[in-house]
Amino acid sequence: MWSECRACKRPLRSEEARRLGYGRDCARKRGLTPPKPRRTRAAPRPKPVFVPPAADALPGQTAIDLVFHQPTLESL
Repeated sequence: MWSECRACKRPLRSEEARRLGYGRDCARKRGLTPPKPRRTRAAPRPKPVFVPPAADALPGQTAIDLVFHQPTLESL
């Protein structure tokens, strides 16, 4: 049993570290314990999709391009 890390000479606190003779970080550097799990980034949000005008739309109704989350005249 070790009381301090064999690499950096810091005191060992956990029972497993005392058994190995290395602290948590020093043991990871030497490959004695598995590495930290990597954090993954969240998937990027999808961009709004262009909605083409309806075939029976009247002139002037399509002056502003509508996107799926914008209200239409019928929904107001």
